[in-house]
Amino acid sequence: MLYYHCMQRSWRLISVFLAVILLAFDVPHVLAAMTSTNYQINWDTVGVGGTDTSSSATYKLRDSLNYISGNSSSTDYQLNSGYRAGVYDQVANFQVYSQVRSSAVAALSATTTTVTVTDATGFSVGDYIAVIQNEGTGQASETGKITAISSPTITVDAFNGAAVTIDGSNDLVYKLSGNALDLGELSSVAVTTAVIGWDVTADVAQGYSVYVMEDHDLENADNIAISDVNDGTVTTGAGEYGAISSDTSLASSTFDTQDTAITSSLQQVASRSSYSFSNRDFLTLKVASGAGQFGGTYGQTLTLIYVGDY
Repeated sequence: MLYYHCMQRSWRLISVFLAVILLAFDVPHVLAAMTSTNYQINWDTVGVGGTDTSSSATYKLRDSLNYISGNSSSTDYQLNSGYRAGVYDQVANFQVYSQVRSSAVAALSATTTTVTVTDATGFSVGDYIAVIQNEGTGQASETGKITAISSPTITVDAFNGAAVTIDGSNDLVYKLSGNALDLGELSSVAVTTAVIGWDVTADVAQGYSVYVMEDHDLENADNIAISDVNDGTVTTGAGEYGAISSDTSLASSTFDTQDTAITSSLQQVASRSSYSFSNRDFLTLKVASGAGQFGGTYGQTLTLIYVGDY
């Protein structure tokens, strides 16, 4: 644990725990549909003679049987002519990753899909990472998933977020993993930041939204809280707490344009308006302690909720 002293009161690390709720069906199949500018057919059929359900690594095809005329029924079942009505296996997946403070390494340079670091040994293919330019209140950040490592250069599938300019001065790379977030050592002369990222696949025509809420304010065991930001910017020494989203086009909250207080009500922090596959966004949490802030371990539980817009 790291400590610092303020007015003879000791600070300890802040931990934020994340609860993740997925409000959708999670189906492992990836299917394809026939479409045009006017129509979409969500399933195809094939006549009798197959194996009932035919599949490959990419497609699944359910056979149909056309020997029955009309409809057959009982008290429990109904069978329509054609053997099987269409079945549409939609896919939804929601994963959340938190910044691992102990994984920090210095970033030396970056391109649109790579970042060169001082030491890549702590990272593996498949890890999610956050690249941060000028860590602190005005930082620029982007996240990606590692596809290759040729030490000391890390390659990702794509970066999302603000475009960063890495010059080797206060530029860092963190691993994103797990659901416990350490906000680290607080300071009255700097803003402490941390990233929570997520990856969404939503096979939903109307898209989806992601919401955040808290169980209570960021507070210590004596229920003394760090105040919520109320002026749009978490400022050094002000004793305030808030967050901003990487999604810059939100319709129902201010997380897209300014540091915003997290409340016990659901607040939109990301959205898409149509089908989305492996889309990523993130929240940057910001904390600025005040000179007179009481010491202790401050914490809360954040809940992130994915909702398909059906």
